[in-house]
Amino acid sequence: MRAPDPPRDLPVVDLPAGTLAIADLHLDPASAEHARPFVDFAARARGAPALLVLGDFFDAWVGIAHAELPGAAATVAACADLAREGTAVHVLHGNRDFLLDAKFERLTGARVHPRGMLTTLAGGERCLWIHGDELCTRDHAYQRLRRVLRSGPVRGVSRVLPLPVGRAVARRLRGASVQAVAAKLPEEKSIQASAADRWCREVGAPRVVCGHAHEYRDEALDGGGRLTVLGAFGGDRDLAVVGADGGLEFRSAAAHR
Repeated sequence: MRAPDPPRDLPVVDLPAGTLAIADLHLDPASAEHARPFVDFAARARGAPALLVLGDFFDAWVGIAHAELPGAAATVAACADLAREGTAVHVLHGNRDFLLDAKFERLTGARVHPRGMLTTLAGGERCLWIHGDELCTRDHAYQRLRRVLRSGPVRGVSRVLPLPVGRAVARRLRGASVQAVAAKLPEEKSIQASAADRWCREVGAPRVVCGHAHEYRDEALDGGGRLTVLGAFGGDRDLAVVGADGGLEFRSAAAHR
């Protein structure tokens, strides 16, 4: 199965030196304690020109009512503080939180990019930023489910679900996902370099940076581009920083000052 086709109208954003990117926080909207590492990181990130969150900010998000829960409220407030102080916050959809929408944008001051974004780094290099699940092309069952869950009818129903119902649905989907992932072979559920190569060529960006796989990975692609997968937030090399020369540096978010 081919990867989903790269969108032809991705937003293009200039990213100055000092821009930060993280991925796969999987924050529990109900737990303020679970949100604490991000809140602390956001405080240390003040003054950065931009912050990118490459999907799965939350472990589940079924509608704006989730924002009332303690963990989500703390996260929203931290994003809003960054935005007010001049940091441009960009949030990509992940496979857990693809229902983040304009209401979330209004609460946080962030921009939500459902399909990813293209950027021009400080040194002039174009870079594609996506969540990464789009590139798991050997997981045919997941790609079919992805299309269904992101369809218009499903998204429409999600907007009117009462919070208790939405949380129950999210728990069931999470449980089913954990079981399904555990039953798959590593190669079946991994990000495919061939799919990343195709996306780089079709969008005209020599580099793609994503998350989703939770483990840092960096490799040259056959077409001359480069694929970098960030570690999950809290793990190894979970932070990308745009350096003064426009290049990307990969560090620990916990050590960022």
